[in-house]
Amino acid sequence: MSQAKSRIAGRIAAFALAAGLLLSALPAVSAGESTPGQRELGSNRYTQVLAESEALTGFDLEGFELLMENETLAVYYREQTGGIRVQDKRSGYVWGMMAQDKPENLNTRWAAIANSLVMAEVYDSQDKLVFAGAQSMECTVRGNTAVMDVYFDEWQLGFTFEMTLNENALTFSMSDDSIREEGEYRLASVTFAPFFGAVEGDSVPGYVFLPDGCGALMRFLSPRNYLQGYAKRIYGADYAIDAINSAYTGAQNTTLEEQTVTLPVFGMTHGERQNAFLAVAQHGEEYGTITADPAGLVCDYTRASVKFVYRQMYEQPISRVGVGVQTVQAQPNRVDPQIGYYFLTGQDAGYTGMARQYQSLLVEAGVLTRREWDETVPLRVDFLAADVQKEFIGTSVNVATSAEAVLETAEQLRQAGVEGLSVGLLGWQKGGLHGYDKTASASKTVYGGLDALEQLGQEVPLSLVADPFSAKEGQFNTRSEGAISLSQTLVMKQGDEDAFLGDTYYLKPAAGLEALQAQTRQLTDAGLENFVFNGLGELLYGEYLTQESTSRTQVRQQVEQAAGELEQLCGPLTLTRPNAYLLAYAGACDQTPMTGSQFLYETDTVPFLQMVLSGYVELYAPYTNLSFYSQLDLLKMIDFNTCPTYLLTEKDNYALRNTASADLCSTAAREWVDSVAETYRTVSEVLGEVRGQVQLDRRVLETGLVENTYEEGVVYVNYNETARTLPGGTTLPALSAVYLEGGDAR
Repeated sequence: MSQAKSRIAGRIAAFALAAGLLLSALPAVSAGESTPGQRELGSNRYTQVLAESEALTGFDLEGFELLMENETLAVYYREQTGGIRVQDKRSGYVWGMMAQDKPENLNTRWAAIANSLVMAEVYDSQDKLVFAGAQSMECTVRGNTAVMDVYFDEWQLGFTFEMTLNENALTFSMSDDSIREEGEYRLASVTFAPFFGAVEGDSVPGYVFLPDGCGALMRFLSPRNYLQGYAKRIYGADYAIDAINSAYTGAQNTTLEEQTVTLPVFGMTHGERQNAFLAVAQHGEEYGTITADPAGLVCDYTRASVKFVYRQMYEQPISRVGVGVQTVQAQPNRVDPQIGYYFLTGQDAGYTGMARQYQSLLVEAGVLTRREWDETVPLRVDFLAADVQKEFIGTSVNVATSAEAVLETAEQLRQAGVEGLSVGLLGWQKGGLHGYDKTASASKTVYGGLDALEQLGQEVPLSLVADPFSAKEGQFNTRSEGAISLSQTLVMKQGDEDAFLGDTYYLKPAAGLEALQAQTRQLTDAGLENFVFNGLGELLYGEYLTQESTSRTQVRQQVEQAAGELEQLCGPLTLTRPNAYLLAYAGACDQTPMTGSQFLYETDTVPFLQMVLSGYVELYAPYTNLSFYSQLDLLKMIDFNTCPTYLLTEKDNYALRNTASADLCSTAAREWVDSVAETYRTVSEVLGEVRGQVQLDRRVLETGLVENTYEEGVVYVNYNETARTLPGGTTLPALSAVYLEGGDAR
């Protein structure tokens, strides 16, 4: 078996193994009860029915004193434990932490943490990480702000934070200038209200919402055995300090590739459509980690919070051969954390209400603005123009798709009825996708000069795909352009050791941005104004030189500035999986995730991201032909209001077996034209009716039957293999979707 086929087989085996692990958590289905497709609908790849329960009341207020209040919320404080309870005056529901000061199922340390307003982690003199809740805290109220001065006597360490009450929100904030490290202990992290809203087992119906991929729910279940909980850095890993490995490397080849966190939020619901809050990290979020522990992992409670990281461990080399020791980061990050808890009630109390709340915050901040929408549903087909190929001696460039083939395929799709076709081009630069010089001029292409691309752009709506940060060996100058990690090594991600150019390196952020802006100006001057920017919005890593470092915050500022300048050049940007701080510049999001990471404790996938951006930003799904293509995938695009994309080549994949794109397994254009056209017909028929509309609500009426409410109508999706009757009496055939203007089905 060739190396390329072996890698593909290994990935399929990994996917199958991961799927088996996921399905093992589901109830067994006897023969004849349901089909595999129906069983999949009951998995965490889809949203399950969220049943509404009897009215909940929450905690009592005994032993707590009123601290501050407004028309919506009242905050109560218990000095003995340093904990709070929050009453939502609209419903009367009382939120809190623990029901008792010392719960029987928690030891003394965890009981103190669970009832505390703040938890801190510190490193001792031996670089051992220890943690605790606040040991002493002084509270001073100034209007609708409570100033909390915290001190950990054992560590000789303290800081001051504030709680501010504003409308339906309670905000925690802290200035790093207040940190006092008076002994040998060094602050590692701060977590506000680590057990706020925590639920023991399944004692309360509800869930934790996680911004994992498009969105995931962790329902409150009885304690179970888990190996780990959820802990994801907001905006992804900092590759210059975090340990990174390929998701498909060697013995680690046992799980699906994990999704990143692009939105700085999480939430919790106590009783669907009754009580909920959405927590939004508003400052210092690039150093925040969203953590969520299911019941049974550490204790019998499901809990969630954001941990703001000041210091962490990294590997410090002590020899030229790469031997290193684990060392604590000497200089702390500048964080100044701030997180707001927005309380929701009634019909807003659920993941859909959380999405609307976050959307309104982005609109108020000017991040999202309404725009004119083309009535035609778009479909983008990307073509791999060329890639570098391994030869017996040296390398060559394998042209995977000629310009003539791009035009021919585009014409075939038009003839088949694809009205909203646009074309993307990867690997158009001289040298191909993984062989071109990342910082060189953009004047030379695999088709000749820029005039060849300009001519192609006159025939089809053309977007050029650019990736400013990631590179393969030979694409950059390692000494002057490669990013340096805190370990003083090149920032890289190790790939398949058997693959050609398997390892991925990362450029200095400043070098990558400078080259991208210069190349974009050069291309726009030539009349090429449409681009897809990979990596620009989804990668955020610092650089830590011995004499000078660039923090993650500073890189974020550089990226935002560059995005603003690019928007001035070519209009709203198409960004691949952009982090929240670039949404203000985004006209479209590419490769929008359609699932979470599918961890065992995640019970549902929900389109939170899609709901937040609905009516404001165009969304494109991951490549349809590079996933397990099925009718359910097409229905999910309709359900999640996300447009299809494909990646195609003129040549068969066998002809690419010696290139750096050998892992592409099904891209030959002639095999996909009919399927692309059918996908477009299926998706556009429904999504064309909700173009530019904001999604207001979403319900799963029964397993596999979903109701999506928009501003002007309702979309129903039936994933089931048999027909279903809608609320108004209309029959919806199996495996189909329909739009009803004004919600006529009711």
